[in-house]
Amino acid sequence: MPAQNNTAKEPDNTKAPRKGALFGSGLNWFEKKTNIRLIAIIKPVIEQDDKAGQGQQVYIADPEADGIAAVFEDAEFTLEAQYSTPFENSNPEGRMPNAMGMIQSGQLPATMYSLFGLDSESADPNSIQGVAGQAAEALEGLKNRSNFTKINSRQIYTSSSSVRITGTLVFQAWANAHTEVEAALRLLQQYVLPKKLSDTSLVVNVADSGAEGLFPSIIPPLVQLQYGGYIYKPLFIESLSAPMTAPMTKNGDRIAVRAQVTLLSLTAWDQSDLLKLKTPKKA
Repeated sequence: MPAQNNTAKEPDNTKAPRKGALFGSGLNWFEKKTNIRLIAIIKPVIEQDDKAGQGQQVYIADPEADGIAAVFEDAEFTLEAQYSTPFENSNPEGRMPNAMGMIQSGQLPATMYSLFGLDSESADPNSIQGVAGQAAEALEGLKNRSNFTKINSRQIYTSSSSVRITGTLVFQAWANAHTEVEAALRLLQQYVLPKKLSDTSLVVNVADSGAEGLFPSIIPPLVQLQYGGYIYKPLFIESLSAPMTAPMTKNGDRIAVRAQVTLLSLTAWDQSDLLKLKTPKKA
């Protein structure tokens, strides 16, 4: 019986990867039968029906595009709504802030007593000093009071921000730092940048491409994030930050990288979007 060769083969980096492949150290966890829900997978998405009504578009993972798989740490899912108080300036405090402040602090009646030399006991009630004295006494009763109420402090909903997902993607070399770290990170960096920025003038673009020349550049792709049993889409990568300095191989491939990523939803969500989060079919 021939002896078995247990020598591990050196990974071949010269072979072209198949379309729709995944890169990153997260693949090693799959091979070890780790729960897929513990690994973050980011892939570009395409609009399946661009003729659908606004808000009715369907986005699917691009079968021709590559993606990344990595451990996801310190991830946060943030929902944020904006409210305002339009009634702040509808009361006297907003219209006459100085006068209202002087009344609340007691400064206005004190100033009237000093200005008119008021003496409520000796002044003729029908005289200017008497009338001013009565007014000063009335204003003095408003000291330490405010016209701020539950009614004019009512918060009014104005808008909602895009859903924000932040976290740390961990790329770590198990066998091949080039494919598990560098290639995966470089692929993700490409999804942050525009596919193409025109380097010619608007006149030249219009002359060469007609109406399309008015929009010669191509924006970054939309992506989806699969994690924790859910698929979040469509998203775009707002920021990606990775250290340049890290332990490296002799070829300059980093061995371990922790990349900070921020993803935002294409539009604001309502309750139905939250309830429609899909669970991956393959567990």
